[in-house]
Amino acid sequence: MKKLISALLVLSILTACDSTIQTISVEHHGVLREIMREQKLDVNADLLDYESVSNLYALGALEGLSGEILILDGKPLHSYANEGSLVIDRNFDWKATLLVTSQVSAWESFKIDAIINENSDLQALVFKEAQRLGINTDEAFPFMLKGSIDSIEWHVINAKEATAQNHDAYKAAGLKGTGQYKDARVLGFYSNQHEGIFTHHGSYLHMHFINEEESVMGHVDALKNDGSLSLWLPKMKSK
Repeated sequence: MKKLISALLVLSILTACDSTIQTISVEHHGVLREIMREQKLDVNADLLDYESVSNLYALGALEGLSGEILILDGKPLHSYANEGSLVIDRNFDWKATLLVTSQVSAWESFKIDAIINENSDLQALVFKEAQRLGINTDEAFPFMLKGSIDSIEWHVINAKEATAQNHDAYKAAGLKGTGQYKDARVLGFYSNQHEGIFTHHGSYLHMHFINEEESVMGHVDALKNDGSLSLWLPKMKSK
C-alpha cells in the first residue's frame, strides 16, 4: 500500500508539472511617439543590464536612434550604418532609446500556409493563432517567424546623420532595402495595448529580422509571403 501511495504521489507531481503554464510578460523602456514626435532620444535602458538574463528576446533602437537592436535567446545581433555600410554588432555594450523585452523558455512552432500580402494579414494571423494556443491577446506577447520569405522591406535608422528631426528623416539617413531572404528569422511583438508606445500608429506589430548569414538585420517595414513559413509562439502548456 505504501508503494502504491508513493507511486500515485509521484504521478500526481509529474501531472502537475506537465500542466505548468509558462508566464509571458513584456517589458518596454521608452515611448515611441515621444521619441518620434518630440525627439526624446535619451537613453532609457542599458543593454549590459540584460547580459545575464536567460531566454532573452528583445528588439528596439540604439541610443539616439543610431541603429537597431535584436536579441535572440540571449544572442545580440544589433545593426547600424557606418559610411554607407551595414554593420552587425554582437555585444551587449550598448544603450537603448527604445527597448522591448521578454523571456521565453519554450516555444511552439507550426507551419502556416496563409498568403501574406501586407502586415495586417500577418497581424490577423498572429492574433488568431495566439488565441488558439490560449495566449492572452489583450496583453503583449512575442512571436517569431522562420523560413524563406518572399519579400521583406527593411530599414536601419540613423538619426545622428539626419537632415531634420522627424521619423522620415531618420530613416532616410540610414539604410534600407527590399529582398527575398532564405531561412530568415523574424522577432516580433504583438500588442493591441501599446500602439504608439512600442508599435507604430496603425499597427499592433513591431518586428526586426536577421538573414541566414547574419549579415543583414533591420526593422521590418513590410513583409510578404506566398508559401509556407513557421510561426513560433510561446508554449503555454507542457506536453
